[in-house]
Amino acid sequence: MLQRIQTLYLLAIVFLSGFVIFSPIADLINKADNLIYLVDINGISLVKQTGNVVESATWGLTSISAVTLLLALITIFSYKNRIKQIRLTVINMIFMLSFYLFLLYYIWPANIRLHTDWHLRIAATLPLINLIFSYLAIGAIGKDEKLVKSSDRLR
Repeated sequence: MLQRIQTLYLLAIVFLSGFVIFSPIADLINKADNLIYLVDINGISLVKQTGNVVESATWGLTSISAVTLLLALITIFSYKNRIKQIRLTVINMIFMLSFYLFLLYYIWPANIRLHTDWHLRIAATLPLINLIFSYLAIGAIGKDEKLVKSSDRLR
């Protein structure tokens, strides 16, 4: 299980998804009033003055990151069924893409309402890196499946 390269790709997805859960995702900066808002697991909160939560509706980003992490773990431990691994990884890729839809869903209205400019942090790029790791994992799982099918024909 651990000696396979796709396991390393899937473990990287687990770690990066965990980092996304506990890291700030974006900044909303209001230059006129000199206010900075932070988008993270707790919601959209004012950073400089009080730290109060302005809008706590970022549950979608947190839940998608948690589902991505759990699906990658489930995929790692279903190493005996490679077709199931490929399907779970494709489903996981769909969740990673939906992360960006939820990010826009939360940032766009808050940006308009708070009159801010938004700037993404490094944690916002990690689902894209996870997509690349998922693609590589699917390729490695496919190679394993081909190898098993060819060895079955030799018997």
